[in-house]
Amino acid sequence: MVRYERIAAHAIVTLGEPLEPREVIHTVLAMFMMQQDQPHRFPSDAGFRMQLVRRVRGLAEVNAGEWYDHKTGKTKRVYKDLAPKAAVIIGQWLAEAFGGAGIHLAKLEERDRQKQQDEVNALHEALKGLE
Repeated sequence: MVRYERIAAHAIVTLGEPLEPREVIHTVLAMFMMQQDQPHRFPSDAGFRMQLVRRVRGLAEVNAGEWYDHKTGKTKRVYKDLAPKAAVIIGQWLAEAFGGAGIHLAKLEERDRQKQQDEVNALHEALKGLE
């Protein structure tokens, strides 16, 4: 197995232990919906996938560490980063597994918003007709 694939697989396994699968699925689908709704937030597909991996890994406490800052007297929280190639592999896996469903949900959400906007517009037109 390629080294980075092994690192990516290990990162996925460590996510599976403390998290409910539902949390991961909701986060991934929400990220895909956000990409469809606000594409300006992600400059490229690679950038989106990197953020997708960061958000999913951020769900698990095992991917975070803490250190004490003597200057401020506070404990700081930091997230452990993966090797970029491993993050790309995880992003690819997540996109393949959930991308279609996420895009479909985003389209359904947009259709519902458009339907609601059409109803509001029809109401405004009806009220104008009363004047």
